[in-house]
Amino acid sequence: MLKKIYIIGPVGSGKTTFATALSKKYNIKYYELDKVSWDDEHGNIKRTDEEALKIFNKILKSKSWVMEDVGRSKFKKGRSEADIIYYIKLPRWKSYYRVSKRWIKQRLGKERYNHPPVFSQWIYYLSTVNSYYKKEKRKIQELKEYSDKLVIVNNKDINRIINEK
Repeated sequence: MLKKIYIIGPVGSGKTTFATALSKKYNIKYYELDKVSWDDEHGNIKRTDEEALKIFNKILKSKSWVMEDVGRSKFKKGRSEADIIYYIKLPRWKSYYRVSKRWIKQRLGKERYNHPPVFSQWIYYLSTVNSYYKKEKRKIQELKEYSDKLVIVNNKDINRIINEK
């Protein structure tokens, strides 16, 4: 059975939804590495790399975990220690659509948020998507060193994985 699962994908790809489902399926705690990088409890402040890595390394010492991230290099050790790495492949347009839809739901109070859904936050999300896709080929290339445990998935694959017995 998988005990250490690392999920990578662009903003709006469904990383958190996938991580939550796998967490429930395998009864393993999941971690959003955004929440390791940012201190939401004290006003959404970006942690220093030292602070974030201290928290991250504590998570790595756990017997099992599901973690999700956009593939930041500072968390590379998690990929090395994972039993499996899922890379969510999503068309760019779909990522733009999903972050826009998420932002609207947050503005209307229909979805929880980590960052206040002001207009500048929506622009930031869109720029983050754009930046991610400019680096996507390089990210996938870097993951080739884990080819023995890398699984590239789309939304249909994710649903199949979640529903497998």
